[in-house]
Amino acid sequence: MTANMEAHKVARFDDEETSFARRSLLLGGFQLLLGGVILGRLQYLQLSQSEAYTTLAEANRVKISPIIAPRGRIIDRYGQWLAENDRTLSLSIVREQVPDLPATLRELQRVLGWSDEKLARVRNAILRQPRFRETLIAKDLSWEDFAKVNLELPFLAGVEPKLGEKRVYNHPQAVAHIVGYVGPKTRRDIEEFGNLVTNTVGQTGIERDYENQLRGEAGVRHLEVNANGRTVRELSAEGGEAGEDVRLTIDADLQAVATKRLGQRSGSVVVMDVRTGDIMCMVSAPSFDPNQFASGIDMKSWRQMLTHERKPLLNKAVQGLYAPGSTFKMIVALAALEAGIIDPKTKVSCKGDYEYGNEKYHCWLEEGHGDIDLEGALAGSCDVYFYDLALKIGIDKIEEMAARFGLGMQTGLDLSGEKTGTVPGRDWKRARYNTGWRGGETVITGIGQGFLLATPLQLTVMTAALANKGVLVRPRLLAGPDEAVERTALGLDAKNMAIIESALYRAVNQPEGTAYSSSLLIKNQRMSGKTGTVQVRRISTEERETGVIANKDLDWRLRDHALFVGYAPHKNPRYAISVVIEHGGGGAQVAAPIARDVMVHLLENEPAAASAPPSNADIGEIL
Repeated sequence: MTANMEAHKVARFDDEETSFARRSLLLGGFQLLLGGVILGRLQYLQLSQSEAYTTLAEANRVKISPIIAPRGRIIDRYGQWLAENDRTLSLSIVREQVPDLPATLRELQRVLGWSDEKLARVRNAILRQPRFRETLIAKDLSWEDFAKVNLELPFLAGVEPKLGEKRVYNHPQAVAHIVGYVGPKTRRDIEEFGNLVTNTVGQTGIERDYENQLRGEAGVRHLEVNANGRTVRELSAEGGEAGEDVRLTIDADLQAVATKRLGQRSGSVVVMDVRTGDIMCMVSAPSFDPNQFASGIDMKSWRQMLTHERKPLLNKAVQGLYAPGSTFKMIVALAALEAGIIDPKTKVSCKGDYEYGNEKYHCWLEEGHGDIDLEGALAGSCDVYFYDLALKIGIDKIEEMAARFGLGMQTGLDLSGEKTGTVPGRDWKRARYNTGWRGGETVITGIGQGFLLATPLQLTVMTAALANKGVLVRPRLLAGPDEAVERTALGLDAKNMAIIESALYRAVNQPEGTAYSSSLLIKNQRMSGKTGTVQVRRISTEERETGVIANKDLDWRLRDHALFVGYAPHKNPRYAISVVIEHGGGGAQVAAPIARDVMVHLLENEPAAASAPPSNADIGEIL
């Protein structure tokens, strides 16, 4: 019994020893496996992933901040700046980096002298943004305030002083519609230009059209930061590449003169070099101050501009559409001359009105011009003569000649937003109104009214082609070499062009001319041109019998448009001009004097090189 018990104890001890050994082996294996995993992980982290984790650690220590490249300047033909950059000092804050926002804001209030209202506005602006997003809390700081904040910076976690640039404009009212303005980048900007490293993007005008050249390439700064995200020091900086300057063809001083001369009127002045296509002046009024947009315009001012009846945001020079009125009569005359339909010496009797069908069409001169030929009809702007002439040649030839002079299509100006205008005809009316053309519509097209519409720029280009003896030149705003100028010979008879030239000279420089009161004589040079007055309301028979209401007695919107087109000098033309005054009254009384004053300034201040006439070889090459 005792022996069996002893044997059982020995067997049990052996089993326990075996079990213990097995457990020890398993535990040792597990420890060995765990150690292998840990060693493998350490090898993976320290060797295979060392570069990645070093980068992450460096990212926690180093903050990368972009350096926005200086935006290129916009300058005029003589190098005078129209848009450039000025230093701006600002503060921004990232809420998730601020341990105690109320305390930080109170400290800023103490340093910068904010009112309680200002403090509340800043706090609300920060709270409206996601915690991770940077919020601008102060802009256009003085250097003194900027320095104060920098001294307190170690105690202002999450606050970042920024030295940047803001866009400023010279002659702002004069150049606003050409140069445009910059504004905060939008979703549209990102879709068009990509995710830009910049605060502002061109929104209109040259600023928008040439954004890629003006913007430049951004640089980068590496800043060392502590665990709280506070900047300790700048480690390095890589400067970007400044944007390119853009040189325009306009004369800033002439632009300012034309703007001042327009005053409070609504309209435009366009001046073009007839040989190169350079736009010397392109003013639209009323205008606006692009500096307001660059610094952030308030909603009230924006709404006022949008709803203003004189449309200050519209570039009337390229987007305003007007019936050209009597400034179109040269096109009608050329259509008849080129077709050989009229003898320019043949006279038409003007008694003050013209009957066609059941309608009576009136001349602007109530008593009529009497017997008058083509040159006299152009110089004195006889409507009856051109009613009759339009019916003789028909709408098809008028439409064709208008198209040859670039009406009804974009001129090709290197500025976006240009309207095409309308040159009506049979096909156009059928497509637009699904009805046929009527003879009465030809009658009123003969004096530049009805469906006919043109921009002031188109009228300038048309006038330049007349000054060039039938050579159409593409206008341009970007300065470039003369050999890049696009010219198209229209193939018009020189004798016919001479008739038009003589008539336009008489219109300004002879007593019977409608613009005689605006004639000029500068350095033995004169101006040729043509006035236009366009009705915007229908005058009833009853009103004609009792007396037509004068423009000055009408509401502004019911007054006639006033127009003038011309060129100077009359012998060797260099500059073409168009003036369109919305609801200004008579072209002779309002538009022509403005054109005269602008042209006087231009001729009196013209560089010597610009006044030299083209060589015979140059003219021969064009023609």
